[in-house]
Amino acid sequence: MDDDATAVIRQAQLIAYQASWHIMEEAALASLAGTRGLQRAPLVPPSEVIQLITYDGEHLGHIRRETTSGMRDTWMAVLRPPYRTAGRYLTAEDAAEALAVAYGKRIRHLS
Repeated sequence: MDDDATAVIRQAQLIAYQASWHIMEEAALASLAGTRGLQRAPLVPPSEVIQLITYDGEHLGHIRRETTSGMRDTWMAVLRPPYRTAGRYLTAEDAAEALAVAYGKRIRHLS
């Protein structure tokens, strides 16, 4: 196969990947529609490695679990487009709360 054909195939694969991500994201957000407060939904149920975050139904971004050698898992918080990172956290809850704070949302904790 020549370089041009390989480039076309790679581009088609990228387009398919982006489309599937978008479809999964829409489904996760639909499951959070109408919810109150800070909520999480897995991008690909039942896996919790990537979760979409909303606050009162508004999409804030996503969190993803990252494993680094020799360290415990951490959670990366990523703001909705343009997909700027909001930091690395020890728990999914802390990462989700960081997204809410980044958008000026007031966290309501149950007491």
